[in-house]
Amino acid sequence: MTAWTRRNDHLVITLARGTPILEGIADAIREAEVMSGALMGIGAIESPRLAWFDRYERHYRERSFEGVWEIASLIGNVSQFEDDIRLHCHAVVSDRDCQARGGHLTAGVVGITCEITVVSYTDPLMRSMDPESALPLLDLS
Repeated sequence: MTAWTRRNDHLVITLARGTPILEGIADAIREAEVMSGALMGIGAIESPRLAWFDRYERHYRERSFEGVWEIASLIGNVSQFEDDIRLHCHAVVSDRDCQARGGHLTAGVVGITCEITVVSYTDPLMRSMDPESALPLLDLS
């Protein structure tokens, strides 16, 4: 179960065990009608998939990790791209020996709980395709 509440310009989200993390965050943000902002979170993640962008080959190299990992840090932003919200999240996860792995979060489900805070912005952040990187980058023009 996903639950959320507002505290001034902050949206506080809790995701229950088994919830796909990125989808759960996106669903709560859409339901709360947040257009853009910054996010941070902690919790636990099962089977995290992290990626690193290879700028020369212009694609992400992904790596999956089995088991339940601690989310030591989850940070990112919420923006608009092609008439929908776009999450850009990075995570640092640690194993039972407190060995850390980090990268662009591409998948994973909540291992126990996940607590997210989104600081919403008054004006939306927009993304547009960057031809050099082939990525939808923030467009601050």
